[in-house]
Amino acid sequence: MSSLRRSDEQRERSPCLGVRAGDMRVLGGDRRVALDVLMMGWGLGTWLGVNGVFVQLPLLVQRLPEGWALPSFMVVCIQLANVGVLAYAALRRLFPRAPDAPYVYGMLGVGTAALFLNAFLHERTAWVAGAERSVAFLAVTFFTGLVGCTSSVLFYPYLRHFRDVYLATYLVGEGLSGLLPGLLSLAQGSGGEPRCVYAPDNASVTAVPPEPRFDSTVFLAVVGCLSALSLASFALLNSLPTFAAERVRPADAAKQDEATGEPLLRARWVGVMAMMAALNACMNGLLPSIQSYSCMPYGAQTYHLAVTLGAMANPLACLAGVWLRPVRGRALAALLGAALLPLGYVLATALLSPAPPLQHSAGGRALVVLAWVALYAALSYARMWVYGWARRGGAAGMRVCGAVNQAGSALGSLTLFLIVNFTDVFVQAPQCALPPL
Repeated sequence: MSSLRRSDEQRERSPCLGVRAGDMRVLGGDRRVALDVLMMGWGLGTWLGVNGVFVQLPLLVQRLPEGWALPSFMVVCIQLANVGVLAYAALRRLFPRAPDAPYVYGMLGVGTAALFLNAFLHERTAWVAGAERSVAFLAVTFFTGLVGCTSSVLFYPYLRHFRDVYLATYLVGEGLSGLLPGLLSLAQGSGGEPRCVYAPDNASVTAVPPEPRFDSTVFLAVVGCLSALSLASFALLNSLPTFAAERVRPADAAKQDEATGEPLLRARWVGVMAMMAALNACMNGLLPSIQSYSCMPYGAQTYHLAVTLGAMANPLACLAGVWLRPVRGRALAALLGAALLPLGYVLATALLSPAPPLQHSAGGRALVVLAWVALYAALSYARMWVYGWARRGGAAGMRVCGAVNQAGSALGSLTLFLIVNFTDVFVQAPQCALPPL
């Protein structure tokens, strides 16, 4: 009997998503489906703006002056948005008893406004330090990034006010912030390869990208509407009294703030947080910065598919965490070990740009897309596993996890920005070549 009780306790402490194994069997059962829907709607707004502009990159790198280096500028602007995390931490110290809900409203409002502004301002450029720069696009992207960066330390702790089972559907909603812009981008189309227009004397050439089914203004405006939907979802789940039974009692929520299941300085905690930093340095710094160099040599459509399907892999990984039995630590380590293969391949294609292997074959195009999708799926699942494991540390553990998330992302983004823009490690090919004289 004692061994049976120990087995039950181990299942109760499943690290994946931080919920009990019995709660993960089905989305129905002992839960409110309407609240599940609102949780997904709220989670949709977390990284919606960031994912929205990233899936537009196959179009934007052909239109904005930074070219293939544009993603490296974007990830730095997004990481600079971590100033929002510092501002929130300062406000928490000044007003420790203030509720989190007003901060959530403010962040979602800023993200919605930023998306609508970007829809109409993204092509405005200005000369900075002797070079034409996408000042408006990058500035508004900074405000878009405020939501995603701050959500790591603001939105997750707010979830402690609801029963554990709703963390899973919130994470599915967060994954939808990549899926829905991805589907919209597939409907939009990449526009295909640029057309080369030569001057009458062949002294100059201009690359003219073809038009997609609808332009970036329409795309970003639709994503802005989705962000407004996220704001409305949070307003409903936060204010409707019908969900009072699904909330954790204030006394229990306070206990989560004051006590943790495990001391945060234990070796296991430090190790898992180090893995979280590495995952986010890779996902939010390294990979976005090099994807244009890895994929554009295979064509704009290949880049479009790699970006879009990679963004869609994230919610599928979250759904796997909802429907499947959580994996053990050794299985996760095996998964990450297997992910080194596609990671090595995409690094090789980026480093060998503008002439990567199998450049002019259909197999080469398919292989690079599959590598990017598999890599994002594996890393997304691993990051979700860490978030679920961190929940056992209560609100303090979730805040530490969020802070480590942003620290790893910032380090990876800054490192790649310097490498991409101040070395010759990654090389952009000209879209059109002048004919020989």
